[in-house]
Amino acid sequence: MPLLECSTVEQLRRELSRNRDLRKLCGFSDENYYYGKNKLVPPPKAYTNMIKNLKKIEPMLKECFNELRNFMYENLKDFGKDVGEDGKIFLSKAKGPNKNGDSLDSRCDMDADYTIKENYYKDVKTGETKVKKTTYFGYRYHLLADVNYELPIEYTVTKASKGEKEQFKKHIEMLSKEQVEKIETASADKGYDSIDMIDYLKNKEIKPVIDIKNHWKDETTLQYKETDLVYTYDGKVSIINEAGEMIALKYLGYDKVKETLRYQYKEKVYSIDINYDSRIFTPIARDSKKWQRIYNKRTALERINGRLDRDFNLENHKVRGLKKATVMIDLMMIGMMSMAKGHILNHQEEKIRCLKS
Repeated sequence: MPLLECSTVEQLRRELSRNRDLRKLCGFSDENYYYGKNKLVPPPKAYTNMIKNLKKIEPMLKECFNELRNFMYENLKDFGKDVGEDGKIFLSKAKGPNKNGDSLDSRCDMDADYTIKENYYKDVKTGETKVKKTTYFGYRYHLLADVNYELPIEYTVTKASKGEKEQFKKHIEMLSKEQVEKIETASADKGYDSIDMIDYLKNKEIKPVIDIKNHWKDETTLQYKETDLVYTYDGKVSIINEAGEMIALKYLGYDKVKETLRYQYKEKVYSIDINYDSRIFTPIARDSKKWQRIYNKRTALERINGRLDRDFNLENHKVRGLKKATVMIDLMMIGMMSMAKGHILNHQEEKIRCLKS
């Protein structure tokens, strides 16, 4: 269903009825139909039973994905070196839970829950930043992906309100020691911004590239220790010269031994201790071109989400129950990785993002 962009069983049955090659690919024999032994395609009940059976063996589906992921580590150069994390909400088929707590009521969904998503935008007339809040009832899948090859590495499916930072850490813990050691940078948007998240990645020897929120109320700059250096909330470092002018410093790089960021003004080199404010000062300086270049790769996650919406029809695949939602995401991830594996085996690595054979 997800591979053929079918959102209902009847859509899939119609596609099977008209497509002889698809029936053959799925293992259905037209000879049995011609001899009157069975129908051309299975009845709707057969698909319902199959989903029930898949929910029982869901861990085996995850094992299939893990096997495909291991293939990528073995066959793609530097796979898993630069990763990114993101989450996406998808709706439940039900409108809400049963208010009486009846979990057997099939019209409701007792696993899903509500969450509010905030979208910030600028008012065209006033230029002010405003926020639009939208309420969703459903689930959220959390994705850790390789941002160079645009392929998933790890994922989980949770209730819509589940925190994103906890799942980011969980994904790292789910990887093997060798896979974690291979990660050099991990990027994420402002939703993952916290000292705890950054320190967690640094302890794993992973360089965090996480966008930052402005928690400063009135200040525009702060003084760095008892020096002439000042910095902004997003890590831009400047110096106040003798004339009282604020001049941006030239970034020289990161000193791993001393854990300092090196900046230059005229002939003098200044060092910024990243542990002075670990949320603002990261091993890759926020005001460097390298930081921006790596963060821009995070758009790969948006493209993966776009494929799930557009090519796997996720927006129309509304389900009830966490297990069924997990099975659906399993199948989509397996489908994406299987197509990529096929292109690699056919020596067409430039097509690994393509979902067509």
